[in-house]
Amino acid sequence: MKRKTTIERLAAAVLCLVLMLGLTACGGKTAPEPENQEKQEEQQAAASERLRGIFEALIAPDSYYTQSKQSMAEYYPEVEYGEELGTDRFTISVKANGNEYVQDGSWEFVEDGDYLTAEIRNDDFAGAMYLMVVGDAIGEYFGMEPELVTGYMNGVSILEIENDNFSATEDEASGTVSCRLNISGPWDMKELDSMVLNEEIMDSEPLTSEFVSQTGSVGRIRMIANGSVDDYTMLFAEFGGLDDVAYQSVVNMVSLRKPAGWEAFVADFTELKALETENYSVTIDPDAAIVEEMMGEKSDRFSYLLVRFGSGQPEEEETMAFVPDADIFADFYFRVIGGVEAGTAGSQLAQAQGACDVLGFAAGNELWAADVDTLRANMLEAWNSLTDEERAAFDANFPNADALLKGCFEDWEANRGVFDDAGVVETMEELLSDETARQSWDVLSANTWTLGNADE
Repeated sequence: MKRKTTIERLAAAVLCLVLMLGLTACGGKTAPEPENQEKQEEQQAAASERLRGIFEALIAPDSYYTQSKQSMAEYYPEVEYGEELGTDRFTISVKANGNEYVQDGSWEFVEDGDYLTAEIRNDDFAGAMYLMVVGDAIGEYFGMEPELVTGYMNGVSILEIENDNFSATEDEASGTVSCRLNISGPWDMKELDSMVLNEEIMDSEPLTSEFVSQTGSVGRIRMIANGSVDDYTMLFAEFGGLDDVAYQSVVNMVSLRKPAGWEAFVADFTELKALETENYSVTIDPDAAIVEEMMGEKSDRFSYLLVRFGSGQPEEEETMAFVPDADIFADFYFRVIGGVEAGTAGSQLAQAQGACDVLGFAAGNELWAADVDTLRANMLEAWNSLTDEERAAFDANFPNADALLKGCFEDWEANRGVFDDAGVVETMEELLSDETARQSWDVLSANTWTLGNADE
């Protein structure tokens, strides 16, 4: 099996694991100091027309970059983002301002002839994400489809396709990746027809009885799949119309994952067509509700195809939600609550923000539908991974956090003020409007109280 380089894995992760954006807090654009304003204006005036155009596409109100910042700002308002255009480059910068999930950083994209160049660390997830959003901006500037540009960048990187549009060359000795994006004009992207989901892209093993969730993205094709060997659902979306890219992707993924009945399916599915048998089915252009449930709002820019093995009704019959693993519980539950320093200035506001974060964690992971045995096992593993100090901090803070959230469920107006002061009132109101949020917290709270936190 071909070994993916670090940057290839990062690029794939950026496209496929959208929820990771939740770890990248967003704030507003940092205003320049007055004494630097004149200098910046001079530098921007000297920038080439195309560099200025790409920069303006990056920071436009409807850009992917801007919308991502806005959607995440309510969770971590203290984090600041800055974007600055210079004579021959533009810079994206981040100030964490104490946020434990974000690191300070700065990324430069330099105009070098007909290319925009950047150098990022080979373990820099944020840098890989900004590389993609800059590709999105280049697509906007040259009138290309941004979804195709980012899918194309992912494909040529993972498949190691030589081309004149995008390259990412890793230097293992220095631990960096040198990236080049063509800005001479629209990309031809002729390689898109060869980009299908396969073992080289997905690196997948056959299914077992364990429930799994998987996403995939390359070129024009997107996929999300959920289930186990006996009950598996795969939703494919192709930019534009369904063609051989979708067909080959379906056959490849079914052959890789091997759900029950896959051999008969491959023999039966000889072309793009609807199928209906007792063991599997193919639906072309599935209902919008099914698409929204699995992949988000249905887009008229994509065409969809649904493949089901087993019961064929996971959206109705599948009641077990994906359970976060131990590391996720440790970082986004135990350490969030334990990280509030009681008795310090601002601790009440920090407690409110932490309570909002863990309620979002419980609701977002639909813990109300989680398998209890798996949930408790992962929580216990996470608990055992903490230091003695971290456990003590959690034990000290959890009762107050639990009481605060339960008070919000009973009388939101009486508790609204502290969340308003903490800057997360809109997030809390959105969470409280979801009737399953309380159910998810009740499950998490109950299993916390009975986990035996003091007894390993």
